[in-house]
Amino acid sequence: MPCKACGYAPSGEDRQVAWLFSEHHLSPDELGFAAVRVRGGDRPDPASTLKELAREAMGALPAPLPAGAREPLALRAIVALTAANLLLTPLTGVAVWLGLRDDRPAAARQALLFTMPVALGVGVLWAAVLVAGLYG
Repeated sequence: MPCKACGYAPSGEDRQVAWLFSEHHLSPDELGFAAVRVRGGDRPDPASTLKELAREAMGALPAPLPAGAREPLALRAIVALTAANLLLTPLTGVAVWLGLRDDRPAAARQALLFTMPVALGVGVLWAAVLVAGLYG
């Protein structure tokens, strides 16, 4: 259904956002505050957990996974990620995980799988250096 105030008729994922910005989810005061922010140029970008809540509340079927969502990282990418984690910082792997977690969850899990041991090892190494510096 189109919005009573502006006439916008959402479709696709915008329907979930529209539900979150409706009388079903927000109080009249919250709706007024949201309207002021949207008119001011803010684009609503709710968290995926809120979108999931809206989808369930509307009784919608889960969205199909995008093509390639189950595709793991290629061996070349794993080697590059591990090298970047070791030579630069384990934050590289966290950045890859953040970038892939919505579109390619299998590859995102792999990125964490190869990043966490490196992060743990680097943390232990830094702790040892710190202790050696304090007591050495």
